[in-house]
Amino acid sequence: MAQQTGILGIKGTVGGLVFAKDGSVRQKPASNKSTFTSKASMVRVRENASEFGAAGSAGKLVRDALRTQIQAASDRYMVSRLSKAMKSIINLDATSDRGMRQVVAANAASLLGFNFNLGAGLGQSLFSPYTVTPNGATVTLAIPSLNPTVDIAAPTGATHYEILFGVAAVNFVAKTYSAATVAAPLGILPLTGAARTNVSQVATLPAAPTADELVIGVLGMNYYQQINGKFYPLNNNASNPLAVEYTSAVPVTGGGGGTGNVVYNTNLNGPNDNAQGVTLAASAGDAFGFDALTTGGSAPSSMDINVGGAQVASVAYLDRYAGKAFSFTHAGVPHTGAFAATVNF
Repeated sequence: MAQQTGILGIKGTVGGLVFAKDGSVRQKPASNKSTFTSKASMVRVRENASEFGAAGSAGKLVRDALRTQIQAASDRYMVSRLSKAMKSIINLDATSDRGMRQVVAANAASLLGFNFNLGAGLGQSLFSPYTVTPNGATVTLAIPSLNPTVDIAAPTGATHYEILFGVAAVNFVAKTYSAATVAAPLGILPLTGAARTNVSQVATLPAAPTADELVIGVLGMNYYQQINGKFYPLNNNASNPLAVEYTSAVPVTGGGGGTGNVVYNTNLNGPNDNAQGVTLAASAGDAFGFDALTTGGSAPSSMDINVGGAQVASVAYLDRYAGKAFSFTHAGVPHTGAFAATVNF
């Protein structure tokens, strides 16, 4: 049935006149494009607009690079949240002029942990421990043990699950990306299936990443319902988690204070926490972060950490960590360094 939208029955813009729903009519305002592009008082606005545009473009580049994984796991605000994350990375560009700052790969460690779907956290869906380890052009997902009846919290109605693992190398300078090929994906598996051990998936990029490229690894879950031998994806997109579980952003290394823009995938707490071949002996409240390595030398080594000339911690580690970066927080003050016999802050 036809409905009248207002007194004049017209809604929208006609011949430079704007007809509102309430029946009022006003003249369409003149464009202020010339004012925006030339007026001196608008210079800050132009700079901000330029950088917000760069953030949006960088976010789209990431979305395009990981489109296969993101298409089934995202919320309605994902695009704006990713743009906001990119803007915070742009703010770390310490060399470019304001308005010209860009996403620099080395500054993008804060993307680690970014959740593409706020309605479904990976930590609330997958409870099995895992590691994501790079090696040249490959990035490997390793899950020591996976028992779907215990380690996976599936939504109501799901009968099967699928582990999503994706890797891409993004060049924000050239505005290009390359997606990795995942060898032998696990495929769709029953939630009532037997437990698995040493699950591994290897993603291989077309070439080893360059210094200008940011390598991003995402991990997520898809859920299906099997009916008459066919698998139907659950249409409730809110149930599929997907998060960034690896970035190649290089942390700041070497003695001295400050943490840089660093996020590590393994964290220990004093006094005697241990994981992945590293043991921290320190005071309660002290914290030690590093990126776990599952391959390499296994000879025992030790490190003394001194702050202000006094030893405050001792770290036992396997020699494959020698020279790798870590973070250490003592008495509330963060530091970064590299595994060695003695480190002084």
